[in-house]
Amino acid sequence: MKKQVLFGVALGLGSFAFAQTTVLNNGVTPPKVKPALATKAELYKKNQLPGAEAPSFSSLVNNLRPAPAAVLPQRSYTTTAIGTTGYQLQTNASICPRLINSPDGTLSATWTFSTQQASWTDRGTGYNYFNGSAWGANPAAKLENVRTGFTNIGITATGEEVVVAHEASDLHISTRPVKGTGPWSNAAFLGAPDVWARLAVGGANGITLHVISQTTGVGGAPFMGQDGALAYSRSLDGGLTWDKLHTVIPEIDASSYLGFGGDSYSIDAKGDTIAIVAGGFDVDVVLIKSVDNGATWTKTIVNYFPIPLFDEPTMLSDINSDGIADTLETNDASVHVMLDNQGKAHVWFGRMRMLNDDLGDAAVSYFPGTDGLMYWNESMGASSASVNTPVMIAAAADIDADGILNVSAWGTYQVSLSSMPTAGIDAAGRIYLSYCSIYEGNAENGAPADGKSYRHMYVMRSDDGGLTWCAPQDVTDPPGPSQQDYVEGVYGAMAKRVDGFVHLLVQTDGAVGHGVTAATPDPQSGDATMNYIKIPVADLACPTGISDKATAMSSFGLYPNPAAENTNLSFTVANKGKVSIRVFNVTGQMISELTNQEYAAGTYNMQISLDKFNAGIYIINMITADGTATQKMIVK
Repeated sequence: MKKQVLFGVALGLGSFAFAQTTVLNNGVTPPKVKPALATKAELYKKNQLPGAEAPSFSSLVNNLRPAPAAVLPQRSYTTTAIGTTGYQLQTNASICPRLINSPDGTLSATWTFSTQQASWTDRGTGYNYFNGSAWGANPAAKLENVRTGFTNIGITATGEEVVVAHEASDLHISTRPVKGTGPWSNAAFLGAPDVWARLAVGGANGITLHVISQTTGVGGAPFMGQDGALAYSRSLDGGLTWDKLHTVIPEIDASSYLGFGGDSYSIDAKGDTIAIVAGGFDVDVVLIKSVDNGATWTKTIVNYFPIPLFDEPTMLSDINSDGIADTLETNDASVHVMLDNQGKAHVWFGRMRMLNDDLGDAAVSYFPGTDGLMYWNESMGASSASVNTPVMIAAAADIDADGILNVSAWGTYQVSLSSMPTAGIDAAGRIYLSYCSIYEGNAENGAPADGKSYRHMYVMRSDDGGLTWCAPQDVTDPPGPSQQDYVEGVYGAMAKRVDGFVHLLVQTDGAVGHGVTAATPDPQSGDATMNYIKIPVADLACPTGISDKATAMSSFGLYPNPAAENTNLSFTVANKGKVSIRVFNVTGQMISELTNQEYAAGTYNMQISLDKFNAGIYIINMITADGTATQKMIVK
């Protein structure tokens, strides 16, 4: 079985969006480089089975840049500790479905649980239930009868609770007919080496189980020609029988991808509509969607990776055929998909860079200091070799507003500095997003120069289907006058159903990192706490006037693009003020300043001559008093 290890590499980089985006109160700007920052990256072995879950690591250096404005925390939410765990690695990449908000006001929560600080022989699913009035006692044991991990929960239309996790080399299902009460039935259900599952409940009658997982053949051999196939299983009767087991959907089979890493995928269902998204350092972010309950599928490239069927042992990351490895823009494998009230798919993922300059070492290099949370929906169109359509909507906050992200090191989760997205939606169609991001405020030993910086959980909202986003709120700090900045808040799992509140499950700890494997440089500080956070949706509303400004900024665009001789830039100024428009190359160097002067409110058109631009990709950055937008320009 091929093992692909993902290493860090010593290179600096800035952050830019792929296409037009408006980022409110934390706009993406050209990088201000600070001295190189060093940390150690925990490295996840692709296709590695749970019997050997210890990743290796190496040193890396990376330059960082922040979003320019501080993100201020709201304090009117409530936080309740509902459990603990000594096993702090909740996922290798994407977040599992772990919290269900039922229409009757009850909540079901799960997480990977252990009472131990090492070896974790009792690892399994931690479970707690909110009966509408109070949470149950913190669990003292897992709910399964065997060792499991990386758990998911779903509830059928009949009220049956379903928990899917993995055993040593098989999937495990736990069910009970009435949520919140009664004994659990436990069984392995594939009889095949599938691990790292994701579960969604759908179907017209609400009892179809859709499960995706990563698989290799018996003994680690390739499965259906893939080393790490994304397998799909389906039960039409709530898990009693399975009419599809361990199948590979043709749209993502060996003709398109060599394989996917564990936990690098997400699934959602709404009636007969199912959406699956998968990613990875060396593959596309790809959406496959079914509107007939998993019978047939269509494929859309969300974020294009420039080397199809990339094979590390035989291919450099060389996209211009000069024999020299290139650093490539990609995704961090922490992907999330959500279907909205009309069945449209929305996708989020962390921005990442990768490099493969050494053949035959079973490894590609990645850049854990890369920042940027990317967003896409089906209205934005498919990506291709000529253009990637996702936009950047969030990045690490510059708390002290000095233009530099003052962090020296951080815990290793092998994702972007802004990542781990999950989402929910309310009856009015407002979308709510949670993600974690590096926190500039404090570090383990009291100052960023002395210790590793923490990550905090943030929540933000869009009232217009993802076109614009309100300012994110830091929800890691508990309410009250004592701000506990020295808290690592990660692995946030948002309940998809949002009522008057956003419901969020977050793992918190006093030490950075997850501290699970023997090779990790991040020590544990005892058990982590599983916190349920209840956030009033009013706390997440846009301040007065923000939505109008965002709409005005959204008209910033280029046509034609790509272009060879000239392109036309159109932009709207919402309020009278100074406008700066500059062009940067992909390394962050300013190439041209198109304008830097005061404009009255209105819409403007500007023709850009491309005579002095070499063929390639450029970033146009527009800054006004109302916000910042970026647009990718391609010169042929």
